[in-house]
Amino acid sequence: MELNAWIASLSKSAAIDVAAERLEEKPRTVYSWARFDRAPSFKAAMNIVKKSDGAVDFNGIYFPFMREAEEGRGRF
Repeated sequence: MELNAWIASLSKSAAIDVAAERLEEKPRTVYSWARFDRAPSFKAAMNIVKKSDGAVDFNGIYFPFMREAEEGRGRF
């Protein structure tokens, strides 16, 4: 599962806030990942895999960033 899909699955109204709380990150950090402004660090990615119980893997975290870069989107 991709990171953004997992985030969206957590809540219908406050998914970023719920994900931030679960991941012990600031909401603005999670928001920057969701908007492809900044990719999670390797340490953050390990935490995402762990806290999502493996629903999100490294491909689900980093492949969307590669896709955005290839399509000329994203700010990284």
